Amino acid sequence: MDSMIFSVFSPPAALETQTFKMDVSYENAGTDRKSLLLANTGAVVTEGDSVVIDKSKLDASNLMFKLPTPQRSSHEVWFQVKSLPQHGVIVVGERNLSVEKPNFSQYILNRYGITYHHDDSETRHDSFVFDTWLNPKGKPAQRPLDVSQLLEEWFNITVVPINEQPPVLKTKTPNLSVVPGDIVALGLQNLNVEDLDNPSEDIQYTVVSKPNNGYLALGGSLNESVVSFTQAQINSGKVYFVHDGSRASVVFYFSISDGHHEPVYKLFNLELTEITISLVNNTGLALKQGQTCVALTQGSLAAETNGKTTTVHYRITKLPRYGKILWLDNQDLRQFEQEDLRTGHLFYHMTSVTSGQDSFEFTVFTSEANLTNQVVNITVKPLVRFGKGVRIPNGIVVKLNTGFLNATELASLTGSDPIFEVVSQPKYGKLARGKAKAGMKTEPVESFSFQDVKQERLSIELNANMTEVQELNDSLVFVVKAENVPPAKGEFRFTVVPYDPSLVKRTESPILTTSSLFSQSLNQTNQTTVFGVGTALPSLSTSFFSTQRPSKTDQKFKGRNHWGNTNRNDSTGTTLGKPTMGRGEDLSGIPFMMTPVRVESYPQRTSNPLLVILPLLVLLLLLIILVVLFLLLRRNRKRKQKPLNLKPLPSPSTPLACHDQPQRSAAVPMVTVTPLSPSGPGSPALDRPLPFANQGSVSNSASPPNCSLKAVNPESSDQLIRTTLPTLQQNQYWV
Repeated sequence: MDSMIFSVFSPPAALETQTFKMDVSYENAGTDRKSLLLANTGAVVTEGDSVVIDKSKLDASNLMFKLPTPQRSSHEVWFQVKSLPQHGVIVVGERNLSVEKPNFSQYILNRYGITYHHDDSETRHDSFVFDTWLNPKGKPAQRPLDVSQLLEEWFNITVVPINEQPPVLKTKTPNLSVVPGDIVALGLQNLNVEDLDNPSEDIQYTVVSKPNNGYLALGGSLNESVVSFTQAQINSGKVYFVHDGSRASVVFYFSISDGHHEPVYKLFNLELTEITISLVNNTGLALKQGQTCVALTQGSLAAETNGKTTTVHYRITKLPRYGKILWLDNQDLRQFEQEDLRTGHLFYHMTSVTSGQDSFEFTVFTSEANLTNQVVNITVKPLVRFGKGVRIPNGIVVKLNTGFLNATELASLTGSDPIFEVVSQPKYGKLARGKAKAGMKTEPVESFSFQDVKQERLSIELNANMTEVQELNDSLVFVVKAENVPPAKGEFRFTVVPYDPSLVKRTESPILTTSSLFSQSLNQTNQTTVFGVGTALPSLSTSFFSTQRPSKTDQKFKGRNHWGNTNRNDSTGTTLGKPTMGRGEDLSGIPFMMTPVRVESYPQRTSNPLLVILPLLVLLLLLIILVVLFLLLRRNRKRKQKPLNLKPLPSPSTPLACHDQPQRSAAVPMVTVTPLSPSGPGSPALDRPLPFANQGSVSNSASPPNCSLKAVNPESSDQLIRTTLPTLQQNQYWV
């Protein structure tokens, strides 16, 4: 709200000035607001013509009363157009007003006037906005900075149309489809006429020949026939056609007129449509393994009809084989309505777990139409979690694990080990058990258990032709079975991508000995960053993992685990040996990541107790061996202190007796001593005595017999021939 001060002067002799304040509101400027100027009447122009705006239409000379009388002769009124007209131009003299030159004065209006030219468009109104102020004469017209010295107003222009164009029928073929006995409203899609010179209220329709299978009526008076209506009534949906139920399809003639041109006659077709009923939704039912009941709603089954009767009935003609259709109170049903589906009062209850598929047949009908031989399929979905967005490299053997296929919930629910029966192998490969041996191929598996998946006994082997292809979609189709639940068909989907060895982060780690393994088992706080080591991560998005080729040392001791868990896969263990990677090699059975994965190993309180018990047993065994060796050495020393008893050598034909004699090490040389004379009868004697040096021999057998010598008299001790000790061989020592 701005204020303007006007001064009203009495005759000059009085020299008294009275002031008054006027409020100027810009909210409703235009025809609804009284102008504060002496004249602002607006203008009326014929479509495509021009009109002169002079002092009688626009006069702001009353602004002079703001100034004292002596100053009025030195000022003049100026206008500046702030918003140019949209459907025409303003001409001042010989130039058009523009944004660059938007000013004109009251003097020009009084003497010459300004001209508004309409652009001949189909419009009914135009306007422009201007500011006016007092400017000193002889100075350039400059808009004052003080907005209180400005007055803003609108100048309205009314355009009188010229009816030069007849109505144009936009509907190519005016027609209406109706079922017998129905009442249908006409719309723009049925009948539409446009006239640029007249509003829709002036477009008049007149029925020349009435239809013989019904009549036209207006909303609110459907029992009364009408022969005339307007386009505005059609636009608002107030014109109806009432069918009388007859089977004939007819036409009627009508005319179109705008009141200025000659009427246009057209033909309107009335097409009779049979009453039908159709299913708009029949998605079937699905229940998870372990569920026995699922609601039957209109989200899975719904029908519609084009007839007058809207009540839809369903009659079951063939009951489900492995279940029942029940009401909310467990009542067996053979018939229900669409309203029952909407309120959710119906259920399918499975009574047998022998099949994962079921169905029932039904007929849907109204009092006017019916639809027979319809089927609702019921499917059991597997209680299995699949990896999402799994991407597996081509040409790489990937082990199947719980990151791909997880039936933990099903196993926990049924208390059994679910069995997967393969229905369809992957299109670009196969699912095989274990790893192919040299020169042999793996055979595709026909079935496997969830334990096989958990222990990573299965591998996916892909070999697709990916020339000029970035990825291929593939899947493994199976049927999973478990105790006390119906079988269910599932599909594990994945994407085959080209193998890129440059994305694999190679690391080398030293071969760990028994002591290092033992120390590592006691201290598992180390952190290892290895690409592809560990089990599948919990979030398996678009990742896959690789494994490393074992070194020669690992292959030599393959299958051995000194800590009592043969071939155990440790999710946090460090890969031994020098890892390598190549096409066709076995991955660790875990999804292959495109970026290095940091895997941390932490001590687990609930780890295998053999890791602690077995090292202790090894130490105990070593202690026992040391005690036994000590006792044997002590016993041997005592025997050397006793007199030696010579015993004759047995004949070559007599086998050596080794009963109850401890075996000696192969590293200790054995000396055989032969007496010079036999000590008793029955002892084998040589025909002639041989030198002792030739008779003694060193034995290197693996387990030689231990023969002791018999005692001899001291008198005959000098008869013993002493000889030098034999030369020791490599890795032999004296005891």
